[in-house]
Amino acid sequence: MAFDKESDRVILFGGQIGNILADPRQTNGETWAYDVAANKWTEMKPPSGPTRRAAADMTYDAESDRIILFGGANEVSWGLNDTWAYDFNTNTWEEMAPGPVDYLGYRIAYDAESDRVILFGGYVIKSGRLLNDTWSYDFNSDTWTEMKPSTSPSPRNFHAMAYDAESDRVIMWGGDVADGDPSVWAYDHNKNTWQKMASAGGPSRRDYMSMAYNAKADRVILYGGFDTGSDETWAYDYNTNTWMKLEPSTVPGKLSRHASAYSTAADRVILFGGQVGATQFKYTGET
Repeated sequence: MAFDKESDRVILFGGQIGNILADPRQTNGETWAYDVAANKWTEMKPPSGPTRRAAADMTYDAESDRIILFGGANEVSWGLNDTWAYDFNTNTWEEMAPGPVDYLGYRIAYDAESDRVILFGGYVIKSGRLLNDTWSYDFNSDTWTEMKPSTSPSPRNFHAMAYDAESDRVIMWGGDVADGDPSVWAYDHNKNTWQKMASAGGPSRRDYMSMAYNAKADRVILYGGFDTGSDETWAYDYNTNTWMKLEPSTVPGKLSRHASAYSTAADRVILFGGQVGATQFKYTGET
């Protein structure tokens, strides 16, 4: 899920709809658009597009006005490497150049200052190996580039990433981490460097949470995650390198595997779906 700023719509594609471990066909291939002002979901039904899948990731390329989707898993492969671009104005998906192969559980975020989609981490299905690779994708040249920074976070998958526009950093936290590292990491594409940030005072270890950057507040907002199911809301401030636990009176519930995106027009983080609590295949379809 990602927010299309030009069209003022949250765009959602695919997802897990059942026990994918027992039946890899329990995935979805629908494209939906959410109008925050009207509080209305519309199924877009483009003429063609990506195959149904779960565990893909999406972000919005503001310079090109495209939603970029990469990878995922379904009955064809548990490490799809196709790249797609969605144009809300024409309601069309376009297949782009393939990316890194055999990955699952990576995360991507769009660096607006550099006009690049940044990918980090993942899991190689064939070898069972966690990764700490950093890649960038340029829509205009339709190319993936491995960045190979000198220092990187520890290998992980199903972590959370968001782009902090005010600080021009991709913020990454959590996931299934090889060494248990609880730190926030910040990536600067211009210098091709990862910097280790806060390691204390924040959320407990977890994966399958969601994270979105609230531009008005200049905070990264994190919700939920799988540690038996979390209903916690946290805000991270890059400038002070601190976490703050928020205590809203109403929360979506103990969720993991959900998606969230920040609507600039509404100044709201929009959350959809997710796995409920620690029950393995019980899901919610609430916004």
